[in-house]
Formats: sequence, structure tokens, C-alpha cells
Amino acid sequence: MLRYRILVTTLLLIIITQPTLLYGQSAAAEKIEAEVLRTDVEKNIYFLAADEFLGRDTGTNELDIAARYIATWFQVYGIEMAEGYDSYFQPVPFQRLQTPDEVLFSVGDSTYQQNRDIILMNSFRGDLDAEYIFLEYATVDELNEHDVEGKIVVARAGLPEHTSPQQYFMAIDEKNSWVKEAGGKALIELYTSPQFPWQILVNFLGGDRVNLDSTGDDDTTLPHFWMNGNVAERMKYLTTSSGSSSEISVIGEDAERFYSSNVVGVIRGTDETLKEEYILLGAHYDHVGVVAGHPEPITSEYIYNGARDNAVGTAGVMAAAKYFAANPPARSIILAAWTAEEIGLLGSRYYAENPMVPLEQTIFNLNIDGAGYNDTTLVTVFGLGRTEADDEMIAAAEAFGLEAIPDPAPEQNLFDRSDNVNFAQRGIPAPTYSMGFTAFDDEINFYYHQPTDEPQTLDYDYITSYIRSFVYAAQLIANRATAPFWLPGDVYEEAGIELYGLN
Repeated sequence: MLRYRILVTTLLLIIITQPTLLYGQSAAAEKIEAEVLRTDVEKNIYFLAADEFLGRDTGTNELDIAARYIATWFQVYGIEMAEGYDSYFQPVPFQRLQTPDEVLFSVGDSTYQQNRDIILMNSFRGDLDAEYIFLEYATVDELNEHDVEGKIVVARAGLPEHTSPQQYFMAIDEKNSWVKEAGGKALIELYTSPQFPWQILVNFLGGDRVNLDSTGDDDTTLPHFWMNGNVAERMKYLTTSSGSSSEISVIGEDAERFYSSNVVGVIRGTDETLKEEYILLGAHYDHVGVVAGHPEPITSEYIYNGARDNAVGTAGVMAAAKYFAANPPARSIILAAWTAEEIGLLGSRYYAENPMVPLEQTIFNLNIDGAGYNDTTLVTVFGLGRTEADDEMIAAAEAFGLEAIPDPAPEQNLFDRSDNVNFAQRGIPAPTYSMGFTAFDDEINFYYHQPTDEPQTLDYDYITSYIRSFVYAAQLIANRATAPFWLPGDVYEEAGIELYGLN
């Protein structure tokens, strides 16, 4: 009995001395549990992952209907449109590129062919003869140091500090514009990354595909290629052949242009000062469509419904929209459903290049995405241990009986393989808050990008707890006294220092 009284007295003292902390956390989690409903989560996942959406492929009417559904959800719960916009839609321009009939590049006596050696990265069609010049990376400094007027520029892919193919992709338009401004006639980048071997790259980029349409009203497209640089003799030849004559030929149909939409809404914060800072909650709502060469009529066994990837994430953003509309935090919230993630993170990239809220006011991006789950006791945070928001994400998971763990497969570079990377590379702390993932095992691979990823295969008790913890993590971060930043030494720290003017 004495031990019991001592225990009770100790607990009372803790509660008396720390009432705000204990009550605030408990009350907030209980409120989220009461208001983020399993029925809403289940309804939205079943709707978005229905066969009728035919896998939500970018550029389809079915994806447009999904966008309208999300926008209507925002409207019903009183979500504001971004300042200066008259709808929740951010139109994103695309080009649908059919595989060229022929792509050739020759230097001297050497000729390189489509897919085997070289991949066209944009919509160029035509023929070109010009002198060839090799630069290390075709940076602005290098272009200023060399005369590239009227020449075909060959350089290594990406920029000197880049370590992943995703970063190479991010630099494409920038490098293209630099070469064009310097008077170059074409850009060919030598691709050597071991993360995605050349044949995998060919499988992803070598056929029909969709790109952002960055040409606008400019009808002149600078030819841009990636070339397999993993052949030692080829690299030696190409890096020492400046001054040689070279030719480019691309034969095929012109690109088809179309639009898809990001769906974006805003909730204003309650703090007079902090409301000028924004937490971006994002998830992609597209998926990969139907199995190539499917028979007619299309049945469910040929449809990639993408319940886990990423109807769950979209339902999470929709749950956050409903909850924060009624319970706004101190900082403002941006709610975003991205198009075209599955074809190269293109919707979020377009937003990052054309933000509806200034990026320097966007102090954190909590992305929600994943290949699926194989442990219903966990939340896997790609980026745990990289930002100052670790405590909030760990506490949010614990509040709903889950454990937050860091990336269990760093060799896969998963942090840089979702929409968050488009914001991280610009300096915004941007983890991805994923379902319980421990490895690409049989359970994950059974559903990931497979027709088996159906809404009826999900554990909705777990999914609801996971989404509640996502909403709670967003709330804790939005109510933080100071904006969370990258931890010292992170690869994206310097970009953040530049973005936020922290020098």
C-alpha cells in the first residue's frame, strides 16, 4: 500500500509540474482520433482505387475525375484557394512523346544508336551537323570559358555535386537553358550512375513517355540526349574528341501537348506571426494505369489500382484537410495532391518551379507516399535523423501505438525517389512519412505496382492509425516554436541556408 501511495504521489507531482505538455499532447491526439474517421479514410481509398479509374494514369480523363473529387473535398470543408488563384487546380503542361523511329548520333567514324547507346530526353525532331566539344559538366563557368557557339556540347550528366539520377533529372532543364543561351546547338550528357543501370534507364525512358512541356511559346527545342557512359573506350574517345565533326538525326512524329493538374488548397494559421510560414502536406494521386497490351474489355486483373501507392497517401492529405479546416494550427498549411509522380515526379517538380506559395515561406514538406507495408507496428520515415522534426514525428507515431523508424534500405536511395526530393533539393526539409516498410520483400513486391494492390486488401485499422499519426505529426510541426531545419551536414543543408537566407 505504501508503494502504491508513493507511485500515485509521484504521478500527481509530474502532472502538476508539467500540466501543459501532458494535457496538450494527450488532448490533441484524442481529438485527432475522434475526428479523423476510419469511414472517411476507407471511403476515399475505395473511391480513388476503384477499377473505374483505370489506374489513374497521367493524361487520362479518369485522373481528371480523381482531381475533381479531391478538389470537391477541399471545397466541402472550406479549404481556401491559394492567393491569386480562382480554383484548386494548378494546370501542369505536358508533352506526350512517342518513341522516335530512329535516333542517331555520330562523331567521326563512330555512330551511336537509339536505346543501345543513346536516349532522346526531349521532343526534338530533325537533323543537325556541327562541331563537337567536350566539357566536364557544362556548368555556367565552363560555358563562359569555352566557345560553344554553333557546337554540339557533350558533358557528364548532372552537376559536380550530384550523386543520383534524380538529381541529374532535376538539372536537365537548367543545363539545357545554359547551353542554349551560350549558343550551343545540342547537349549530350554521359550517364554513368550505378544506381540505375543503363538498361533499366532504357526500360524507363526508351519508349513512349510523358515529359513536362517546358518549351512554352518557344518552338525551338535544343536537342538533349543521355548517352551510356559506362563503356571505358567510349568515354575515353568522347572526352578527347573535341573539334571533331558530328551529326544528329531524329526521325519520328511530333509531341502531343496536354494538361493535367496538381490540386492545391490552403488553410490559414492562427498565429499572427507564424501564419506567414507554411507546412506543405503532399501526396501524389496518380498511378500507372493498366497493363500494356491488355485485352478488351479491361478487367480488374489488368488494372494497377494503386491502393497503397498512393490512394492511402491521398486519403491522408484529405483527412488532414478536413481536420485542419476545423482545427487550424499556428502555422498555415498547404494541402497538395500531385499529378505525374509515377512518370518522374513531374507534378511536384512543376509546383516547385512555379510555387503557388513562395518556397521561402514553405518551411517544411511532410510527404506521404510508399510502396506498401510489411509491419503494422511501424511508421517508416525516409528522412528520420535528417531534420529537427524527429521528435515530433516519433511522438506522433507513438501517440497511436506505432514506432517511427528511419530508412531501413538506404542503399535504395528512397528519400530521393518521391515528390519530397523536389523540395529537398531546393532547401526545404522534406521527409516522406511512409507506412511500415522494412525491406522490399515478397509482401511488398506482391502489391507494389501490381494489379493486386486493391483497396479490399488493406488493414484499415492500421491505415487509419497511420493517417492519424501523419495528421498529428503535421500538427506538432506546425505548432513548433521554431521552424525545423536540416541537421548539420545534411546534403541539402546548403540549399536550405540559401533558400531561407540563413548566411
